[in-house]
Amino acid sequence: MLPVRLRTDRLRKVLLYGRLRSEQGNSSFTKGIVPISCEEIFNRIAKNDNPNKEYEVLVSMMEIYNEKVQDLLIPISKRPKEGHKIREHKTLGIYVEGMSKHYVDTYDLIEKKMEEGSRNRSIAATEMNASSSRAHTIISIEFKQTEIG
Repeated sequence: MLPVRLRTDRLRKVLLYGRLRSEQGNSSFTKGIVPISCEEIFNRIAKNDNPNKEYEVLVSMMEIYNEKVQDLLIPISKRPKEGHKIREHKTLGIYVEGMSKHYVDTYDLIEKKMEEGSRNRSIAATEMNASSSRAHTIISIEFKQTEIG
């Protein structure tokens, strides 16, 4: 499992790179590292018994295709043709300028965002697969734990 540590008044970001699912020989699917990690975040939040703690979880989904970074959670017609810029900030660290962030409070909402983003991926035929993605997809999860009072 992904080690998740939530700290008071701190924002944490997890970049997940891996399979959303894998196909078994009998045409069934098993969850990949991304869904398993997302479920674990909400399982740990649910186990919290301190009423003075609040949590905020935001999700972004991007792809790198033809050396351009694109936001998979906005309509294709609204994406910058040149892609989003990767920036570095002294406090924020490395980030993608202009990426949309979506509030989620359950794993089901993250799953819906992943499905939405997957429909917006760049695909092209390859010799092995007629609808293969030629891009790298990255899910970004930001979460914040705040102590109230």
